[in-house]
Order: sequence, then structure tokens, then C-alpha cells
Amino acid sequence: MVLVALVAIVGGGVWFILRHSQQRKQRVEERLLTMEKAAREKAAREKAATKQKSQEDSTAVARAAAERLAAKRLVAEQAAAEKAAAEKAVVEQAIAEWAAAEQAEAERARQQRASEEDQKNETDNDRMRAVEDAIADWVETEREGSRLAATPGKFAEKTYTRTEALHQQVRSVIELVNKEFGDLEFIKNRIQADVDLLPIEFQQTVEDWKEGKALRRSTFDDLKMKFRYKAYSIEDGYEMFYLYNEWLSQQRQKLRVFIRLLGTEVDSLESIQSAIERTERTEREKYLEMDVDVIFTLRDIRAILEKLITMETVLRELETVCRKRSEQIIAPPWEARGSL
Repeated sequence: MVLVALVAIVGGGVWFILRHSQQRKQRVEERLLTMEKAAREKAAREKAATKQKSQEDSTAVARAAAERLAAKRLVAEQAAAEKAAAEKAVVEQAIAEWAAAEQAEAERARQQRASEEDQKNETDNDRMRAVEDAIADWVETEREGSRLAATPGKFAEKTYTRTEALHQQVRSVIELVNKEFGDLEFIKNRIQADVDLLPIEFQQTVEDWKEGKALRRSTFDDLKMKFRYKAYSIEDGYEMFYLYNEWLSQQRQKLRVFIRLLGTEVDSLESIQSAIERTERTEREKYLEMDVDVIFTLRDIRAILEKLITMETVLRELETVCRKRSEQIIAPPWEARGSL
């Protein structure tokens, strides 16, 4: 029994010692783990702090660089704004000077146009007065001649009234306009015939030349030169075109004078047709006191106006014909194609 108790006591002591050793070892290991964990956490905190400090330093450096760049940009923008303001001021001054110069030039041109218009109006008025005076002198001369031609004992020949004398002048203008119209149509038709028939004539001549029937010693270039200058002179056509334009303007001015001599003031902006209708309407409103010679004179003036309008159409046709003839001279339609 004693032995069993002794063995039990010894076994219990050994077990207690072993258990105590294990617990102590476990506590040491736990403490070591805790210390290692604390060391790792401390290292992590230090690393994070170092990283944060580095980031803060980098941010501060970047902020400082950005501030310096912003300051430089601000200075550059201020300089650019000052330069732009200076340039704008220069441009505005130049524009103001240009506008002043343009205004002065426009004023000078306006004054010059006004002076030219006044001079032209004065010239036109002088021309109208001269025509009126000439017609009035002609009427007085006709009256005086008729009075002196009357013999005693016989009835005096009929003297012309102012309207009748004016009507005779209008009739003479009708004859002149008809004659000029015929001449103008002749010139236009002559050039037109050359334009239409010359290529046909040239083609026939070339065929005869190929067969040896005509112009054997001439080259093809000689033939082209021969026909190029054969047609009616277009210089004459263009000269007549400009001369007739001026002549038509003079005749229109003369019609205005005739209407004015019939007692109707004609404004320079009013058309001749409108003035004729107004004069005729005014005369017909007189009823029994209406002067038939005035109506007949207005009818002839209207006929002259219609003839002048027709002549303007012929003039445009003449210009077209001259242009076609010029194109034939510059690039004839009978240029050679291929070999002969």
C-alpha cells in the first residue's frame, strides 16, 4: 500500500511538473507571438507613416510646382492681355482713321457726283432751251415768210400755228428715224449674212481646192486667212452700235422737248410714253376746245418712240451678230480636222 501510494505521489509530481512545463512553454510561445505581432504592427505603422509622409512631401512639392506654374501662367496671361489690349487699341485707331478717310472720300465722291449731275442737268437744260429756241425761231420765220408772201388783193396764204409748225418738225424726225432704221437694218443683215454664209462658202472652196479646181498654189492656212478677212468689217458694226446708242439718246431727248413745247412739263425720271399719255389725256379733257393738231402730233411722237424701241432691239441683235463674227475671227468654225 505504501509502495502504491509512493508511486502515486511520484507519478502525480511528475505529471504536475510536466503540465507546469507545458503551460509555461505555451505562455512563452504566446508571448513571443504577441511580441512578433506587435513588432509587425509597429513596422507596418512606421512604413505607413513613412509612405504617408513621402506622399505628403510629394503633394507639397507638386502643389508648390503647380503654384509656380500658375503664377507664371498668370503673368503670361496678363502680358498677353496687355498686348492684346494694345493691339486692339491700334486696330481700333486704324479702323477709326480708315472710317474717317472713307467718309471723307464718300463725301468728296458725293459732292463730285452732285457737281457732275448739276453740270449735266444744266447742259441738258441748255440743250433743251437751244432746241426750243430753234423751233420757236423756225415757227416765227415760217409765219413771217407766209405774211410777206401774201399779195394785196388776194387772200393771204394760211400761216402755220405753233402746233402745226411743231407737227412738221415731228414729221421730219419721223422721216429721219425711218431712214436711219433702214440703214441700221442693212448693216445688221449684211454682217448676219457673212456670219451665216461664210462657213458654207469656205467649205465649198476647200472642196474645190482639194480637187485642184481653184487656188492650186495656196495652202490651207492661206485659205483660212483669205476668208477670215473677207466678211464685212465688224469694227464698222461696233462703231455703228455705239454711235446709234448715242443717237437714240438724242432722239429721245428731242421727243421730250416736243412734248414740253406742247405744254406739258416732262420730268427727267418720267417715261416718254407716260408723258405722251398724260398730255393726250389733258388735251382730251378740254372737249370742244381740244386741239386736234396736238392729238395728231402726239400720235406721231408715239410712232417715233415705237420706232426707236424697235431700233434698240435691232441694236442688240447687231451686237450679237458682231460678237458671233468676232468669235469666227478668233476661232473660225472651219478649222481643219484631220489631214487633207
